[in-house]
Amino acid sequence: MSYEIVKAVKIENDRVMIKGASNNVYPKNYEYWECHPLTKTLREKGKEQAEIDILKAYEEGNFQAGTENKYTRALKILRYLSEYERFDWRNKYKGDEDNDKIIEQRRESKEFDELLLKVLNTKLPKQKFVITKKVGNDEEKQVIYMKYRKNAGYCKWYTDIKKAKKFDFLEEAESIKKYFTNSENWEIIRV
Repeated sequence: MSYEIVKAVKIENDRVMIKGASNNVYPKNYEYWECHPLTKTLREKGKEQAEIDILKAYEEGNFQAGTENKYTRALKILRYLSEYERFDWRNKYKGDEDNDKIIEQRRESKEFDELLLKVLNTKLPKQKFVITKKVGNDEEKQVIYMKYRKNAGYCKWYTDIKKAKKFDFLEEAESIKKYFTNSENWEIIRV
């Protein structure tokens, strides 16, 4: 399935412009193009609904982050909200057709749009988390900090906390920690 790798989204002059490239076309040529369905929404229903629909495109996977922007930050917040579980399309495919229909109806409701608008207007939390571990012998234990790059499949350790990967949510740090074997003695601390 193809999707658009989005570098930027602009809403200007009554148009929604996307700077992106298709994931399955090489070489990548990122350029601005007008997204006509979103422009139509902008003109008929206003900027607020257009922004909700842009966030829906990210949430559904039709837009993927090429760079961080307000929509990718809102998506990150959305995924860690407990209210989102009722609308999460990933819960549709558990073999229960009635459940699938209920989730689809919820996703088309005004309540889902209100949740998306809420996360668009929510800032990322100021408190951050880092993953640490202690190394060395019993007399000279030293704390080191994890630097992790998404999709890299490995991590590096540094004595300088400034180099550590700072996670916005505790659950995010816990899920990364679970990804690695022998991580039971690692700790997550608030910074």
